[in-house]
Amino acid sequence: MTTRIKVFLVDDHEIFRNGLKQLIDSEQDMEVVGEAGDGETALQSLASVTPEVIIMDIRMPGINGIETSQAILKQQPLSRILFFSLYDSPDYVAKALEMGASGYILKDTSNKIFLHAIRTVHKGKFYFIGDVSDVLVKKYQDLQKTSGLKTAANVEISLSKREEQILKKIDEDLSNKEIAESLNVSVRTVEAHRLNILRKFQAGNMEEVLTFCKENGIIKYT
Repeated sequence: MTTRIKVFLVDDHEIFRNGLKQLIDSEQDMEVVGEAGDGETALQSLASVTPEVIIMDIRMPGINGIETSQAILKQQPLSRILFFSLYDSPDYVAKALEMGASGYILKDTSNKIFLHAIRTVHKGKFYFIGDVSDVLVKKYQDLQKTSGLKTAANVEISLSKREEQILKKIDEDLSNKEIAESLNVSVRTVEAHRLNILRKFQAGNMEEVLTFCKENGIIKYT
């Protein structure tokens, strides 16, 4: 018997929540284990249930989605927060990433992509769709134009094997599509890893990251 992904819904529109619940519960590998219409109710409910993926609206009455998510991750650090929002504002997206969200998708996405996003973040990966990825990259570039790479050489930074592979491919001047084909992964996966690398190094672009890695021996070339 397949273990189902435990999903919790947080959105202030009851009809919308009901639609999501029906969609999720119709899948064999996932189920809704709770729901809330605002941040305060979500925090109270989550005291008695431990979901694996939390679908979070960003704008709600009272405590907003960012503040609610921060509080949730303090209580349940292993939960994956997937923001499901109407807004692709650079500020919202960047704040979601900075506070530890695993993904951010828009409410006009298809059911197929929505369900795929749940499965992706449940596996411990990141999922930022289409225009949201562009917003994130631009936001980090803007933030770093005046400050440059903030990571100091004495700060320990850990790269996964996949992140190191992707960085080496970027250094070979391969496109996201070429990297995806060479590693047998999706372009979306490559984009997600690139964004996570930028976040780890607090860098505005990959050139800064590569220079820093080479100077400090973080990536070794044979």
